[in-house]
Amino acid sequence: MANAQVNILAALVTNGQRLVAMSGIGLHVFTTATAYQLADPGMGRYFLTAAAFAYPLIAEAVVAYYAWQASGSKINGYSIWLLAWILLLLIVVGLAAIRKRLQKN
Repeated sequence: MANAQVNILAALVTNGQRLVAMSGIGLHVFTTATAYQLADPGMGRYFLTAAAFAYPLIAEAVVAYYAWQASGSKINGYSIWLLAWILLLLIVVGLAAIRKRLQKN
């Protein structure tokens, strides 16, 4: 029984890791597009968009801050997608930890 559970968790973790990677790429593209929309018009807009593409973790924090400023609320379209991705990441990491613990027993 435990072996079947470990195999099921292994499949979930493997597929979850792929889903986290693909959705992370999608979130990165969404972050870059949001940075483009939030930047002031002009040549600086293109520089900020390129910087957002080059430095994803920093860009996510900066874009989240400016999206909060622009919308006047910390709950906006960008923050919902960011928090959903973080939740997905935590679920996959939790499943991996459970699988590792079951393998020990």
